[in-house]
Amino acid sequence: MNVNNPEAVSVSKWPIIWKFSFIIAGCTFAYTLVLYLTGLYASFGMGLLSLVITIVLLVVCLRKYRSLNNNSMTFGTAAVIGILISIIASAIHSALNAVYLAFIDDSTLIAMTETTMRALEDSGMNGDQIEMIMGLYKNFLFTPIGIFVTGIISGVIGGVIISLILAAILKKDPPLAA
Repeated sequence: MNVNNPEAVSVSKWPIIWKFSFIIAGCTFAYTLVLYLTGLYASFGMGLLSLVITIVLLVVCLRKYRSLNNNSMTFGTAAVIGILISIIASAIHSALNAVYLAFIDDSTLIAMTETTMRALEDSGMNGDQIEMIMGLYKNFLFTPIGIFVTGIISGVIGGVIISLILAAILKKDPPLAA
């Protein structure tokens, strides 16, 4: 209860955080599967759609929380909700992605390796440079664990940036008590 306004009741953030974390992780993973199955995973534009899905769902989440909280939400609260959802959703999505690539279909990892090899060869690098770079890719980045780690890192960094921007846009301070 807010001491300045006895009528204001703060709503718990956690049910919304958990609900939207699973919704975002499920939607983005389903979209990732579509990209894998269609072979469009390497398309930059198609990858951006996953970001759009995340942003739209975060906006829906923050508006939902704000409406449940007497139509008010501070910048800090909005930022914390968005960042926590980004962390949890990134971890869930990355774990599902790693399991899929490790146990169900590793052909995407093989295709990523071949595409990268061709791009490096086309760039004019010499054989030693290509071999060194491909060693890193094959031994870490293009493995289920590498995909898991990079997925969490990129999801959290992107989620923090998006959450701060959305918090600034969607915040609505509570009215001052008379």
